[in-house]
Amino acid sequence: MSAATVGGVMMLLNETYGFASGSLAAPQANAMAAVIDPLMNGVGAPWVLYAIGAVIAIVLTYFKIPALAFALGMFIPLELNVPLLVGGAINWYVTSRSKDAKVNAERGEKGTLIASGFIAGGALMGVVSALLKFGGIEASIADSWWVNPMSEVCSLIAYICLIGFFIRATKK
Repeated sequence: MSAATVGGVMMLLNETYGFASGSLAAPQANAMAAVIDPLMNGVGAPWVLYAIGAVIAIVLTYFKIPALAFALGMFIPLELNVPLLVGGAINWYVTSRSKDAKVNAERGEKGTLIASGFIAGGALMGVVSALLKFGGIEASIADSWWVNPMSEVCSLIAYICLIGFFIRATKK
């Protein structure tokens, strides 16, 4: 049942927004396809670029920098990287405030649980939004709201409130 649900949701999202380009363009999947495609189709692969990447990974590992995190940081767009950085800073802050390591670990686990709930809720609302758009229901007020500069101010205030909530909820 879950496979049918996931398949249906994927088809709905592709039909509504599209995966190859548009709102749901998946840069990670496109990057993997760019690496795998030459190997699978017998076309010449950019071996020099692969070698440069391997050398960079070895150098990063030598300096104790996680190569995967570095590569993702270089690859993922800035609008996705900044929340990741803020989330890491919040995690560090919350898990380093107590002298008791057990309390810090429990706070980190609680923060992960809360963040996972927010991610799941956001994903579900994305599916609901796609269902509404697929059904022809769109809020015309949203278009005028997004071009208003106050929308950015309101979003920033909501983001700061969310950060405050995370810190307060995990330190209880």
